[in-house]
Amino acid sequence: MKRYLSLAAIFILLISFAGCAKSPAAEGEPEIQLPEESTAPILTVGETVTIDGVCEFQVNQVEITDNPENYYEARDGETYVELGITYQHLADSTISADNIMKGKLIYSGLYEYGFDDIVKEEEGLTSWDLAYRVKIGQSDTRQVYYFFAVPKELQDSGRKVELNINIRGNDYRVIVRDGDKGVVPGREDSRASGKDSRDIADGEIVVTEDAEFCVEYSEFTKDVLPQNSGLGYNHYPAEDGKILLDFCIAYTNRRPQKTTASKLVSAKLKQAEAHVYTAEDNNRSMFDSPSLVNILPLCTKYVHWIFQIPEEMATNDEELTISFKVDGKNYTYSVK
Repeated sequence: MKRYLSLAAIFILLISFAGCAKSPAAEGEPEIQLPEESTAPILTVGETVTIDGVCEFQVNQVEITDNPENYYEARDGETYVELGITYQHLADSTISADNIMKGKLIYSGLYEYGFDDIVKEEEGLTSWDLAYRVKIGQSDTRQVYYFFAVPKELQDSGRKVELNINIRGNDYRVIVRDGDKGVVPGREDSRASGKDSRDIADGEIVVTEDAEFCVEYSEFTKDVLPQNSGLGYNHYPAEDGKILLDFCIAYTNRRPQKTTASKLVSAKLKQAEAHVYTAEDNNRSMFDSPSLVNILPLCTKYVHWIFQIPEEMATNDEELTISFKVDGKNYTYSVK
């Protein structure tokens, strides 16, 4: 079902801007101390481990894939590292399947990613459910799958990919791929800003200590729709006699951990009567609150400021300039 949202009904949004810890730069790249490598024992595919009185488990699958058989297709710019475990519960208590494992994926020795987990209800069946909904009793066996969403570039980069996991209180490592470690270089066409204030043109890539960003576009429109709107989406129509200025920034997170779109940027247009701050999610098929849109390390999301102005301002000769801030630095963008 389509959700029709009035622009006036959502004007009162809290735009938060929070600075993040910075690392000193050297030759265009941040100097980041790599975390100490885990010394936990390494698990290999097919190896069976028994924790007396607790469980017996086996890693039966480790794969990098865009479209897992048992899960959703990866979003644009992302792929999955899939970990499959056969788990038999030996304790005399019942547990929830989401309590089997904790952990994270480490890419290039630095960048961290969490997981979603699901469970096959019975051996041989293709139906599955979210892990927190599945209870496991004594002697029950389940196929449990963990999906780590990671940047698409991980597939062919040749950099190290490792899982640091804890199964029922015991630490282990799964080496998905050996390779280089350290900061992943930015795009070759990126160029750092040496000023605290500068005018940004369409498509110009700017590097901060924590990100890369560019103004993807700005446009006047009577209705702002998500780029790949499908059967269900929300949108922002203009009020009578008004027009909307949609200002969109593509933001690539270069921090070692994920961040949310609400912590990134702020913007203003003096001539606007009101504005909406939103972000695209789900393969750019819908808008969501910036506080709910996570940006994984080395991945890109799109944030929008939708300004409402009188219609004549879109066609007259007056200059129109947006002031905005990214990672503590101020920028301007000339709409016309």
